[in-house]
Amino acid sequence: MNVDIILSAREIFPDRVANKTVVVIDVLRATSVMVTALANGAKSVIPVMHPEEAFNIKKELGEENVVLGGERDAVPIEGFDYGNSPFSYVPEVICDKTLVMTTTNGTRAILNSKGASKVIIGAFVNDVAIVKALEGEEEVVLVGSGSYDEFTMEDALCAGKLAMDLKEAYDARLTDVSVAMSLLYHTAKGDLHKIAAQGEHYSRLAGLGYDSDLDYCFRSSVFEIVPVFYGGSIVLENMNG
Repeated sequence: MNVDIILSAREIFPDRVANKTVVVIDVLRATSVMVTALANGAKSVIPVMHPEEAFNIKKELGEENVVLGGERDAVPIEGFDYGNSPFSYVPEVICDKTLVMTTTNGTRAILNSKGASKVIIGAFVNDVAIVKALEGEEEVVLVGSGSYDEFTMEDALCAGKLAMDLKEAYDARLTDVSVAMSLLYHTAKGDLHKIAAQGEHYSRLAGLGYDSDLDYCFRSSVFEIVPVFYGGSIVLENMNG
């Protein structure tokens, strides 16, 4: 197994993901929300680039079948049902519904990865399940969505943890950037929040009062599920056969 890391949505070029298994990570908070929604019974998650697309899908599928969620600059989008907090997507809200999402960074990273042989949705909340699911893969690329096309500390830490765990589990060969992010995680693992809080995006969310989200999104292995982007929708792996 070879493991590479890409550190922002802007750096996802076709030749870096073609014929490879990609894990898209947006710890704060898109992929954490997607994993949570599916674990709480969502039928699927549809990532889109623009709010207008989300409104159109809701009209097509029916108001009663769709929940709109997302953000721009960490703020909920006008006209959407919910923002980008995992606590919004409890079972009574999301069970048997389709979540249509657009976010500043995470949904773009997913859509930019369409050329991969497989796209998995990952975060700290399902990290252990992701490592198990990658057994036997030859080429893995961990994609940190970043923020405004720049590196973010939280995505780098999660990618570093996954790379380190893949090295330990399968003796994976790590690229230089994967080694560097693994070392970052190893240095920070005693207090991830202390390191991540030095990052701009974490600080912005803290300033907006999302302390509970920040605590939740750094919890390891909350769920044992592996969402996969398949045919335009994100579903649980065992649903696409």
